[in-house]
Amino acid sequence: MQATIYDVAGIGIGPFNLGFAALAESLPLKSIYFEQRPAFNWHPGMMIENTTLQVPFIADLVSAVDIRNKFSFLNYLQQHARLYQFCIKESFHITRKEYNDYCNWVIGQLPDCHFSHRAETVSYNAAGGYYEITVHDMIQRQIKTYAAKKLLVGVGTSPALPAFAQQCTKECVFHSSEYLRRKKYIPDHTTVTIVGSGQSAAEVFYDLLQLIDTKHLKLNWITDAERFYPMENSKLTFELTSPDYLHHFYGLPAHKKEEVLDRQYMLYKGINQELIDAIYDTLYLKQIHDGRAPAVNIQANCHVSRITGSKKEGFELALYHNELEQPFELHSNIVILCTGYKYEVPGFLDEIGNRICKDEQGRLAAAKNFAVDRNGNEVFISNGAIYSHGFLTPDLGMGPYRNATILNSILGTTHYRLDKRIAFQEFGIPGLKQQTVYEHAVS
Repeated sequence: MQATIYDVAGIGIGPFNLGFAALAESLPLKSIYFEQRPAFNWHPGMMIENTTLQVPFIADLVSAVDIRNKFSFLNYLQQHARLYQFCIKESFHITRKEYNDYCNWVIGQLPDCHFSHRAETVSYNAAGGYYEITVHDMIQRQIKTYAAKKLLVGVGTSPALPAFAQQCTKECVFHSSEYLRRKKYIPDHTTVTIVGSGQSAAEVFYDLLQLIDTKHLKLNWITDAERFYPMENSKLTFELTSPDYLHHFYGLPAHKKEEVLDRQYMLYKGINQELIDAIYDTLYLKQIHDGRAPAVNIQANCHVSRITGSKKEGFELALYHNELEQPFELHSNIVILCTGYKYEVPGFLDEIGNRICKDEQGRLAAAKNFAVDRNGNEVFISNGAIYSHGFLTPDLGMGPYRNATILNSILGTTHYRLDKRIAFQEFGIPGLKQQTVYEHAVS
């Protein structure tokens, strides 16, 4: 019996690959998707009560390119008899919990999504012209092989731990992705230090601030950044999230892209203004209520170079004040590292390394259609293209546009009409067609 050859196999089922599966569901494509986790649970360690997405609800899995799609967030609300309540609530931003529920609602309608299935290796069958994916089915405890003409790699990112924390006990010095799992073990009468200045750091600090009196905590909030930047959300700045800017950025020279990304820090790593306000207001009200300043220490311009100590004795953080140019130390019992995430080339691509394009730094080099194979239309990535396509890459709102671009490429036709001009401002030189100078691959 001839084994099934799928049109597309997706590896990883996060929001981006899930959005692809949702858009592809009604198309004449035979697809299958694998995820090593037992179920979809989006950033469970940071599912803090009432925390919201930083993008509006319209940045769901499908609406940006197919507003009538049955997998839209608005249809999810309607199917759960909450549409009118949501409208009355008058908020564009939904909680992470509701977003997670929405994604699971979509998954429940997509039988081709397989969890507890870990991709081990990918090879290329030259005679058949397809890829073979070796998958460990952790439910049946079997190794299975699947064949597909195209691959969609969406394995996401992993916590970025700074070098100074590599040798520390993970029980007391841990990444924010572990926060909720470890929060209940934070003892009373202890000092907690949060390192970082982005949204995650602010959410952790604010959450612990609610417990500062009942658990008698002392909180340090430390960042290397010059200040605690709010996320830039003016309307003209929002045009940088448009297809116009994506095409402009893609056409820049590689060295210029690195410079631009360094300057765009507050566009995608800033803190919601409402959260900054809530933190300040809480501190102010606690000071009035208690008659003294809360037991908090908030410091920018402080670089952490080393952490030493133990669970029993606590930890000493060696810091350097960037403006005063002086070292100093802080003592802490718990250190929470809100230091972001990193993308790594997945190991299962090693066997097809000769078919994959990389840049000089060894990063996957994505073409304009997000393909990373040398033929430009076989292996696609749904994340990890920040150095080719810009800061929009990890943005949830970018997912539908990218997925529609990939689907158009796979289908060989413009099934999804994608707006290319929506911004009022020019990002290049008016009247001059920008030449794409980004090299697809150097290796």
